[in-house]
Amino acid sequence: MKKLILSAVLLATLSGCGVGVSDSGVSLGVGLGGSIGRHVGLGTSINIPLTFDRNKTSTTDSVSNGGINVIENQIVTYFDAQGTATDSAVKGGFFRKLINKEKDGFLVQDFYSTGEKRSDPMLLSREDAFSFRAHPSDGTYTTYAINGNIMQQYNYKKGVVVK
Repeated sequence: MKKLILSAVLLATLSGCGVGVSDSGVSLGVGLGGSIGRHVGLGTSINIPLTFDRNKTSTTDSVSNGGINVIENQIVTYFDAQGTATDSAVKGGFFRKLINKEKDGFLVQDFYSTGEKRSDPMLLSREDAFSFRAHPSDGTYTTYAINGNIMQQYNYKKGVVVK
């Protein structure tokens, strides 16, 4: 009799379980219902990752930089007032926005924390996209004061200022 009751309890428990397998891992779900109400049930799920690829991104419009995903038209990074990269916005700081991915790098633009533009769009290498002091290897680099006036303007050719 004890074996029959144990078998019935085990069967009832397993009937409320579910297992799902995907590329990222295994999901184990357990649920019960019927005794609480006619259409009410309780359940939980545990997701167990099997692999983790830091360079794999979830969308085709993003690029990974060692765990930092870069999505077009999104903020790439924040900088404090001294140009040090930070995890979040800083009052008096700056942020860099990705405009487009190009074959030669990223087209980015810098803004003040208040939203006013700090620079014109510029093409940066993947490594330079996260450096505040970066400038385009070729082309014009223009920075603006918070009131919109031009502060500096330099022309670069092969990474060197051209007069």
